[in-house]
Amino acid sequence: MRNTRNPNQMIVEGWDDAHSVVGLMKHHVDWPREEHLWPVHIHMGNGAEEILKDGVLTTYLRGSTVKIFGVMLDADAKPGGRYDSIRNLCAAIFPNLPKNLAKDGIVVENSAGQRFGVWIMPDNATEGCLENFLKLLVPVECKPVWDHAEDSLKNAKRLGCNLAGNDFVKAVLYTWLAWQETPGQSPGIALTKKVLDPTNPAATSFVDWFRKLYQLQQKTLLFP
Repeated sequence: MRNTRNPNQMIVEGWDDAHSVVGLMKHHVDWPREEHLWPVHIHMGNGAEEILKDGVLTTYLRGSTVKIFGVMLDADAKPGGRYDSIRNLCAAIFPNLPKNLAKDGIVVENSAGQRFGVWIMPDNATEGCLENFLKLLVPVECKPVWDHAEDSLKNAKRLGCNLAGNDFVKAVLYTWLAWQETPGQSPGIALTKKVLDPTNPAATSFVDWFRKLYQLQQKTLLFP
């Protein structure tokens, strides 16, 4: 993912985040197979803490080709805190960033016509991460298997599994994916193949934010 000449760019925490965005959005906007033709170039960071180091975001924003730039990070335990960090780092370039994180994400434009957007997973309001968002895209008919995966992880913890509490939903997701017809698919592939439902209404707010930020038209026909 190195098409840095693309005027539309985005940074996310890592590989799964980037490919989940692609797997989801290709069902909602025109997204060619050829990477150099993608409507948005996605940078894969090395976690939120690295992305939020002083100078990282402003370096991207001051890139000569960047016209629209988006940031998508996990809330973890502090959705407001994540946004405050981004706002403080980017205030010199986007002084019109609102004080509070909006439920439908942030999209602003500065006096130079450059656009900037922020989305804090899962929903700009609650604690959690990408996997909390993806959990909502599990098809209804698959919910019993998801519940069984949750019960299995809870039992594993009782038996001594040292899984950290904040990684529980991630472990459930990958357990559930391991039990599909093709075991072990990444979330991005699961979205592409509709193992996770990319048209679930739970994805609407993120899809609308992404389309608004990058000024992309809704596909008239979804992928079969």
